[in-house]
Amino acid sequence: MYHGPVNPLKVIVAWGAFALLHSVTVSEPYERWARGVLGERRFRAYHRLFFTLYSAAATAAVLLYVRSLPDAPLYRLDGWIRTLFHGVQILGAGLLLWTPWDLKEFIGLRQWERQRAGEEEAQGRNERLFTGKGYGLVRHPLYFGCSLLLAFHPVQTRNSAATAAAAIAYFYIGTFFEERRMERKFGEAYREYKRRVPRFFPLPHRGHI
Repeated sequence: MYHGPVNPLKVIVAWGAFALLHSVTVSEPYERWARGVLGERRFRAYHRLFFTLYSAAATAAVLLYVRSLPDAPLYRLDGWIRTLFHGVQILGAGLLLWTPWDLKEFIGLRQWERQRAGEEEAQGRNERLFTGKGYGLVRHPLYFGCSLLLAFHPVQTRNSAATAAAAIAYFYIGTFFEERRMERKFGEAYREYKRRVPRFFPLPHRGHI
């Protein structure tokens, strides 16, 4: 949609509201509240699935809102630089494929299945510290891979670029909150992992980045 005044700030504010909602619903105070409301067993069985559903609904709402806003082309790359950008995107996709993650556990179905079978939550992969494959390159390979896909798209409008910038910023800021949780969960093992592997960018000897 390319009519009317373009205001990418509206896009950033919309994604900022989503980020605030997402941050609240992954916070420990919220989880304690949810445990109290649902009870421990139902929390283990349903919380991640509920989180996935309302996160997907919030994402869809923001995408529809952004799509309704006036937009304008920003750039369109062609020739060898377009090929280069696609090459970086392929690297990002390869990193996502190289990083082991369980889709059913990510969306919450695995937790529900374990509870139905009477199995303990500790059997889930998220309860173990994994530092191999993509996690040996950067501590947040899924965030980094998605960031490469977004940042190196060779065709951008003003709104799509604002969306990409907001998403990448949120990915990076989110790593700090996520790592606090990981340190509380895994202690010295995670701190030693932080000393060996960079945070977000695969740069040597810069584990804090």
